[in-house]
Amino acid sequence: LGAEYCPYCAAERWAMVVALSRFGSFSGLRTVHSGNVSGEVFPNTPTWTFYKSTYTSKYLTFTPVEMQTNVAASGGQGYTTLKTPTSAQQALLSKYDAPPYVQSSSAGAIPFMDFGNKYMLSGATYSPQVLQGKSWSQIAAALKDPTSPIAEAVDGTANYLTATICKLTGNQPAAACTPVVKQLEAKV
Repeated sequence: LGAEYCPYCAAERWAMVVALSRFGSFSGLRTVHSGNVSGEVFPNTPTWTFYKSTYTSKYLTFTPVEMQTNVAASGGQGYTTLKTPTSAQQALLSKYDAPPYVQSSSAGAIPFMDFGNKYMLSGATYSPQVLQGKSWSQIAAALKDPTSPIAEAVDGTANYLTATICKLTGNQPAAACTPVVKQLEAKV
């Protein structure tokens, strides 16, 4: 669960795209920026949107829910709704994105990811600041240099996401569930 306006979701989507691409393929992914209304932290963070995209994999099902756009709603209060979580998705968010699983100050935070009802992730794993002022092509180029701060953040997170998925798929496919990823599984 996430929202296009959310800079933390924006950062996490880069890692999600990298990780999920190891298990399948996307179509219809589009580039967007996080929101830029007054007071928004890390405004205009370049990212992707999962809204109206499709993901195909023989190993897993990915069900993204982009709840709001990055465009202010009429009247300037909040953001326009894109998709409402199902009652089952909302129940997962309410149960696991709350104490004792997260601090009360972080309850309901997005992004929120549920991995087969066995693992969850609430909030971003790295700061969107690492992406600030960059274009999509600059970020993509930085991902090719494993020593860049962007690659360390995005690929580091992608490797943990991959390890989590590999635990659920019985380490399939082998091309994704490499020895390095398998070592990370113990930390999940």
